[in-house]
Amino acid sequence: MTHNKSTYYGPFFWLAIVSFTVPIVVAAKAFNEVQLTTKPTPHPDASGVDHALWDYLLKSHVQNGLVDYDGIARDHLFRTYLRQLSESDPGKLTTSADQLALLCNAYNAFVINGVITHKIRDSVMNYDVDGTEFFDLKEHILHGETLSLNQIEHELIRKRFREPRIHVALVCAAKSCPAIRPEAYIGTRLAKQLEDQSIQFANQTKYVMYDATSDTLRLSPLLDWYGGDWDHAGGYLPWLAARVQQESIKQAILRASRSETSVAFLDYDWSLNSQATAGSAAPKPASKKGQFGSGSIPNE
Repeated sequence: MTHNKSTYYGPFFWLAIVSFTVPIVVAAKAFNEVQLTTKPTPHPDASGVDHALWDYLLKSHVQNGLVDYDGIARDHLFRTYLRQLSESDPGKLTTSADQLALLCNAYNAFVINGVITHKIRDSVMNYDVDGTEFFDLKEHILHGETLSLNQIEHELIRKRFREPRIHVALVCAAKSCPAIRPEAYIGTRLAKQLEDQSIQFANQTKYVMYDATSDTLRLSPLLDWYGGDWDHAGGYLPWLAARVQQESIKQAILRASRSETSVAFLDYDWSLNSQATAGSAAPKPASKKGQFGSGSIPNE
């Protein structure tokens, strides 16, 4: 009598295989995610700045548009990045996209450093030194020059680059600012990054909403304060309409562009965009109302 010597692997065998394999797959996935925030070794570009440091800091300390200021303050790589900015030479970058990316990163890093340096817990609009407000403090070193945030935004960025989308990329430490992007801006990807920021901005009710009852389109005051920057793009209303996904809001924007629907601007919440205050009682509001997105008059 011949016996079949083929082995039968029962359900317990396959269960053991699955039990062994799943943890390996999960561990591999977790390892890949950890790799995203592994501390990089600085490798500066032609300007002397390594934006991989800033990318790591943002990925590690920004969540849902809120910043872990204490976490960034403790990270020595933040001081390394600030030192690189202070010694940088943006003129050695060969493309305007690379230069603009550096300036956007520098502005956002300097805002965060200002909040950390001055131990701000409620609002940057409540801070001034001998009559000089937060955005006019000359304390940020770029290319060996000590500048204010307003100088960086209005003189180095807005006067040179005809790019209205920088207003959804520059973040002034307030909850009504566009959410800070959890990655560094990079010249080769800058156009896509700014467009993605624009789409996110256009499709959040804290920036763009329509009140059907009163037939009123309510918009972020950034669009009012810096509206002229969109003139060469046909105006901010057509710019929004091309990016809004909800049809009823899109139609309201198009009607507003024909003056058939009212436009009003939302209040600006200047409370700090900090993870420390998320979910807690409302922080002390700003004692002064900001007239413009970064505390000064555009084109001043």
